[in-house]
Amino acid sequence: MAKDRGNRPASPGRSFATPAEPASHDGETPKFCLHFLHRDFDVNCLDPVKQAAFAKTLQKLATSTWAEIKRAGKHGHGTELIPAGQIRAPIPARFQDEEKFTVFRYSGLLPMAGVRVKDVYHVLWIEPEFGRLYDHG
Repeated sequence: MAKDRGNRPASPGRSFATPAEPASHDGETPKFCLHFLHRDFDVNCLDPVKQAAFAKTLQKLATSTWAEIKRAGKHGHGTELIPAGQIRAPIPARFQDEEKFTVFRYSGLLPMAGVRVKDVYHVLWIEPEFGRLYDHG
């Protein structure tokens, strides 16, 4: 009869280390969280054309790594940072300490703004009309 080695306890003093978190998530593709979207800046505030543009932008971004996104131009599929003081909408409690918010363009120059945490981009606001979320200068 063969011995069942799979049920033996680990040897004393022997432990299995948990894999370390990667130092950078730039080689990963973004994941998107819509949980914290403000009700005045969510998908329901967009007309059907802008809703489609938003969905297409998320799909396009999801095929790129964070490193590729960082290299892209800010008015393409790249990003720019907006200081928290320029945001006109309420900031969710979880992100009150953020000094800057990451902005992507989803329909022409219309932005969605949020926070990147590791490889997850938390979309907080989707601007339905130009200049409503912050002053574009």
